[in-house]
Amino acid sequence: MAADFDKECWQDDINTFLHSCREIGVPAVLERSRSGQCGHIWIFFSEAIPAILVRKLGSSVLTNALSKRHKIGLDSYDRFFPSQDTMPKGGFGNLIALPFQKVPSENGNSVFLDADLNPYPDQWKFLKSIEKMSMAEVRRTVKDAEMSDSIIGVRTVKCDDLVTDDPWTLMPSKNYQSQN
Repeated sequence: MAADFDKECWQDDINTFLHSCREIGVPAVLERSRSGQCGHIWIFFSEAIPAILVRKLGSSVLTNALSKRHKIGLDSYDRFFPSQDTMPKGGFGNLIALPFQKVPSENGNSVFLDADLNPYPDQWKFLKSIEKMSMAEVRRTVKDAEMSDSIIGVRTVKCDDLVTDDPWTLMPSKNYQSQN
């Protein structure tokens, strides 16, 4: 899972989000984007986890983070990857630029950063050391958040609702856009 942060205050917001991850026991790491003007928080898993559960986990962290900076907000938060709960028929899902792209990484971008926003000297060694969450840990964290009513709702779309071969034409109300 990745949480995308951009705009001017991305570094402050990422620090708040990372603090919330630590507070609720979610191991997370920071990657500076290709441009160097934003960042991604990555959460890794030891096994395949359904997207709906992953998004609820992200929402629970986001809810916790917002409670820490409620007067300021998290203005730079853009979205989670995955951005949807299910793969629409005929769709490709979500795309995010992966870390370690050659040219950006040569400039200190597209790499993982430490708490002081400096690239780890050995990116592959760091990557190997990243803690991963199990399905049981994800379920427990999400359940705790739901039980305490401390999770922002995540919009869901059921596969049965996507009755078209062109799901990208659906509006949130499930009405079709005209194809001009």
